[in-house]
Amino acid sequence: MQWLIDNWLPLGHRAEDTAPEGCFKTMWGVYEAVCIAAGRDVVGHRVRQGEVILVDEETPESSLDTLLQRFSLGLGFRDWHQLPITKLSFTGFRFARRAAMDKLIQVIRRVSPVLVRFDSLLAMLPRGRQGVSENDCKLGEIIRDDLNEIIMACPNCSTLLAVHSKKYTVDIDINDLVKCEMQTLVRGHGSIVGEGCDTGYVLKKLSVFPKVTCFAIITKPRRLAIPSSERVTYVILEEQSYGQGWARFREVSEMALPPSEYAEVVYPLFLDNETHKTSQIKYRCALDRPSDLKKGIRELLSHKVIINCEPQEFKLNPNRFQECDPNYLAAL
Repeated sequence: MQWLIDNWLPLGHRAEDTAPEGCFKTMWGVYEAVCIAAGRDVVGHRVRQGEVILVDEETPESSLDTLLQRFSLGLGFRDWHQLPITKLSFTGFRFARRAAMDKLIQVIRRVSPVLVRFDSLLAMLPRGRQGVSENDCKLGEIIRDDLNEIIMACPNCSTLLAVHSKKYTVDIDINDLVKCEMQTLVRGHGSIVGEGCDTGYVLKKLSVFPKVTCFAIITKPRRLAIPSSERVTYVILEEQSYGQGWARFREVSEMALPPSEYAEVVYPLFLDNETHKTSQIKYRCALDRPSDLKKGIRELLSHKVIINCEPQEFKLNPNRFQECDPNYLAAL
């Protein structure tokens, strides 16, 4: 098996990553592109170094340049133009448009990329008399045929398409998200995944500034067994200052993540050192959804901040300072 990103993204695959709007699809996609162009590991996974093409019809060009520059600085390069990256920003690329595909194929044959990144599907749907919507049953075949043509023109190349997920995925717990199929998460017709995706990735936003910016990546293999699908990858953004200077992503363990908003709601209730039943917690936090409170309780239990006394009864862990991650406890 040949990999573009070891044990994560197979070479020659049509890959898709999905998340709701504003949940790091573009940021993560640009970071992967910069790492591959530079030949640097993607959060511990070795890459096959090579040319990268970024086809972007959604991100303002100045914002895209800023991301490219910040991540390049994070890898030790003074300017992103030093890297073998071809940026095609707002060139009018649309799926199922012969003229647009011919122009892209010309660029692909010229630079022989190892990765072509598309951002995003919604912005690249054909309009006009032959318009196609996200819910069109033909969309999967259109994507499949165009991506296959790209891979045939450059066999040692993978494609990565950013697609939007359904809004309800914002509220799905990580454990439940791992069990979900890609088709149930991606917005639009099921053929978007069925016909246009060999390997999928789901991004789950966990926290943002003023906390540490972090999210989870869940691999959804479809054609082959992908080793990284056996676990959830948690990454945090390290940056020189908020929104400025160098930036890079680093993998961390689940225990090193900052407290979630759910844990922050529930935790103050236990500071009285009393035992609290689930029903009491729901009553005292009546404005919060019961499902969110359960997430908070589960998180505090996993970090050993609280302990189970009896079924559905919890209290503050007297040994929390010895058993709990000090940074997590301090953030609470």
